Amino acid sequence: MGVGHPLPTEVVRAMMVLRAHSLALGHSGVREEVITLLLAMLNRGVHPVVPAQGSVGASGDLAPLAHMSLPLIGEGEAEYQGRVLPGGEALRAAGLAPLILESKEGVALINGTQAMTAIAALVVHDAQALCTVADIAGAMSLEALKGSLRPFDARVAALRPHPGAALVAENVRTLGADSPIHASHANCDKVQDAYFPALHSTGPRCQPRRPGPRA
Repeated sequence: MGVGHPLPTEVVRAMMVLRAHSLALGHSGVREEVITLLLAMLNRGVHPVVPAQGSVGASGDLAPLAHMSLPLIGEGEAEYQGRVLPGGEALRAAGLAPLILESKEGVALINGTQAMTAIAALVVHDAQALCTVADIAGAMSLEALKGSLRPFDARVAALRPHPGAALVAENVRTLGADSPIHASHANCDKVQDAYFPALHSTGPRCQPRRPGPRA
């Protein structure tokens, strides 16, 4: 059995979605009613209490998935409308009825890796959001420092085999495309921004060049 603090609700919901998807592929030998109840629990906010520790990894998330599955048969515990209730009571409060599992359905419910996959998927989602925020923060910092977009030119990014760096450069160019500060660098003869911008004036880094007197 599992031990420790319960997994966050978003992880439990992701587990339920992934398990329902796997069963719905039609290769696990379960009745449609099992999948239907999983989805109904999701839609009505009945979330099994799943302890965070107990997965055996290489052999699958047997303990977490067992805790996730117990409320389907009226056992275990589930959170519903802010209260932790016995599994069967939580189902009844949501207008649902527990199942009596038939041949192979118990094994099908617990034999998988949906706990670790759920956590990994949510981490990837958060990482993608963080990458977006990082690009925005970088573009805003460049604007505040009156920096240039030239280092983010697509031709510069293409010199190295890093598609992520090319994507970041494209994002920064897009975010700064209409900046009057960057426009002021159009005819600039400087090759790079200063290393220590705080030591310089707060005016534009570079003004358009004017032709000087002829010799």
